[in-house]
Amino acid sequence: MSARHVVATVLLFAGGSLQVLAVIGLVAMRDTYDRLHYVGLASIGALLIGIAILVRESFSLIGDKAVLTGVVLVVFGAATVHVTARSLRIRERGDWKEGIEQQRQRSPRGGGRS
Repeated sequence: MSARHVVATVLLFAGGSLQVLAVIGLVAMRDTYDRLHYVGLASIGALLIGIAILVRESFSLIGDKAVLTGVVLVVFGAATVHVTARSLRIRERGDWKEGIEQQRQRSPRGGGRS
């Protein structure tokens, strides 16, 4: 067994473990906002699995696609979580801009800046 095989196996195990922990976290959390925190953990796990494939297969079509998929999940996972949380908040409480305008109108100073 080569060192490359050992490193790929360790990365694959670490990535798979993070995926399992993310699924357990999704199931265990009650609130949608709490569940959103585990998307980051799942994307890091996917990146580790992609790196494991890259180590095993080297820089080839398969290895490049695996790492690119992991990077895309890490980068766009955060944006997806933000957009999802914002849409949930708007659904529950209405547009946040309306709340700011109402607060300015109720302000004793007339809503202007000091």
